[in-house]
Amino acid sequence: MANRHESSEETIYVAVGKDAKECKSILLWALENSGGKRICILHVHQPAQYIPFMGGKAPASSLKESIVREYHETERQKMHEIMDEYLLICRQKGAPAHKLIAETGCVEKEIVQLVSRNGIRKLVMGAAAEKHYGRKMMDLKSNKAKYVRQHAPVSCHIQFICKGHLIFTREITETGQSNYLRSSRSVAQLGFNRDTDIPIPEVTEELSSPKSSFFTPEESFDQWDLPRSFKLRVVDETLTPWNEGNENGLEFSTLSSASASASGYSRSSSSMDVASSLLPPIIPSLISSPTLMSTCSSSSSSGAHSVVVEEVSLDNTLYEQLRQAMAEADKEALKRRKAERDMIAAIRWKEKEEFEKVKNQRDQLMEELRISQERETSLKCRIAELHIERDDALKEAQWLRRKQGEASGRHRLSDDQFFEFSLIEIEEATLWFDESLKIGEGGYGNIYKGLLRQTKVAIKMLKSHDSQGTSQFQMEVDVLSQLRHPNLVKLIGSCPEVFALIYEYLPNGSLEDRLSMRDNTPPLSWQTRIGIAIELCSVLVYLHSIKPHSIVHGDLKPSNILLDANFVCKLSDFGICRMLLPDASSSNNTTTTLFHITVPKGSFAFIDPEFLETGVLTLKSDVYSFGIILLQLLTGRQPFWISNEVKNALDARNLKTLLDPSAGDWPIALAQNLAKLALRCCDRNRENRPDLGSDVWKVLEPMRASRGSPIFIPAGS
Repeated sequence: MANRHESSEETIYVAVGKDAKECKSILLWALENSGGKRICILHVHQPAQYIPFMGGKAPASSLKESIVREYHETERQKMHEIMDEYLLICRQKGAPAHKLIAETGCVEKEIVQLVSRNGIRKLVMGAAAEKHYGRKMMDLKSNKAKYVRQHAPVSCHIQFICKGHLIFTREITETGQSNYLRSSRSVAQLGFNRDTDIPIPEVTEELSSPKSSFFTPEESFDQWDLPRSFKLRVVDETLTPWNEGNENGLEFSTLSSASASASGYSRSSSSMDVASSLLPPIIPSLISSPTLMSTCSSSSSSGAHSVVVEEVSLDNTLYEQLRQAMAEADKEALKRRKAERDMIAAIRWKEKEEFEKVKNQRDQLMEELRISQERETSLKCRIAELHIERDDALKEAQWLRRKQGEASGRHRLSDDQFFEFSLIEIEEATLWFDESLKIGEGGYGNIYKGLLRQTKVAIKMLKSHDSQGTSQFQMEVDVLSQLRHPNLVKLIGSCPEVFALIYEYLPNGSLEDRLSMRDNTPPLSWQTRIGIAIELCSVLVYLHSIKPHSIVHGDLKPSNILLDANFVCKLSDFGICRMLLPDASSSNNTTTTLFHITVPKGSFAFIDPEFLETGVLTLKSDVYSFGIILLQLLTGRQPFWISNEVKNALDARNLKTLLDPSAGDWPIALAQNLAKLALRCCDRNRENRPDLGSDVWKVLEPMRASRGSPIFIPAGS
């Protein structure tokens, strides 16, 4: 604690605000009167209670915490930049300096707390805003300054500054009591004797403390100023200075005629020397003049002397000296004011030049922006014109194609032929992709119902034109344009311009929608479900037996199984199918494999687990997906963990509790055979899975009769 107080005594604390221009004069005054002591910049930061928002200001309590926090952080950064400006001023003046910053809602209370906590012994702060300064200003005008003067610890010596002038000092006496002192007053404020035209010192009351003084050691004044507490004590005819225990507080008294002894005069002369060294040059001359005469009398009951000046005379020479000194002072003040005006004018001229420069730059940027906007508007108009020209050209080309088709007897869509369509035909068929015609949406893109050349079609639009999307488009075109099977969806044509695929329209949607009875459609009977299973097996056997490259679908799931008006199964979506080569290392000629795939594709619940682990795709991968679909046809449940549920039900001999009741009364023996076959198909070990063309087909083929409709039998079964 002692070290802190010692450090505080060696440091002058200067309280400044965030307006550097306003507070710079306070800091400069402190630097000029610091006597080489360390300077500490003291600042109390007040976070804003109203935050700029939406063109106005809103209370911080009504905004999001993140907005308030960000604005307050910006405030703190600006505040530290201002404090660094103050420190730079100190460094330029060669004074050691640091800063002390606090944050609160009340500046004056926090200053008092900082004085108390840090043991501050010397403080300099503003007395009022500079706009309130006047030459006759004698007291504090700032409420903050008044509060600090009244509540700060008595151990702190405080000086209040305004516009580079000391206005008020709160000094500490030896007894620890505050002693309030105002600054010196000018000679121009002294009274004059109208009869003799001689200046008469102003008589003022003594301050309450016997240690009062008219200035402090830190305080400076011009040589033409007289202290406000200047007093004369006049006894008989001899005027002498009188010091009552305070080296800075001077009072003038005279000795009586009877006591004007050598010793007494020696004391008067000694005091006169002290007064002469402290007072402005003209005042000792005035006091030591032999022509200065005065008389005084009277005393109070307490013995304290009151001063009454009855007559003062001064010769013309001293008066002329005083008048000349005052004239010199006025000239110096005029020079100072002129210098200040010139400096202010130079600063304003520089600011005006900077403003004009910034204004010219802004005008130039605004002109460039206007030109850019005009160019943008012109380009938009030109683009709109080009669009109209393009549409007219496309319509004309379409009309010409139709005329040419009518003349050449072009094939209709019902013929067994693959077509390429233009974008304008696709747009017209879908009414420019009307949302009401959207019938599906998947990973590939949106599917629209449309009317193309008097034929209902399903048009699938590619969502992304990246390399993956284009490869899926080309794979589906290559596969479906070459293959024909009654249970394979028919690809009518494509539009390479926008990567669109045109299929036959299947009104009953997907197996996934029908199992979930979407749009309140009726449930599928168990007979229909068995037929779908047989037809799906038939088309898979067809794909797996194609020579020389077998095809594995790779993405079997109910959403890719479509149903026509008679609920006939149609397999679709060959975007990620693969062509497999025979595995030379295998003794089984029907087994085919593909090279290692780093990122398996498909729907997770239907993907072969071994494919996920190894990345090796085989025909048995489709067998696994087929087994999961069989279990869904039986139970109507979601695919996750469905094999475990069916296995547990078979072991407990309560399979009937798992069968989908909306399908009707399943023949229990038939359902058990289908369940066992499905569990074999979705065995985690692909070596244990049956072959679709031999094992699975032999189980499903006898069930054809239960459906009551013909089934396409794959070749070689």
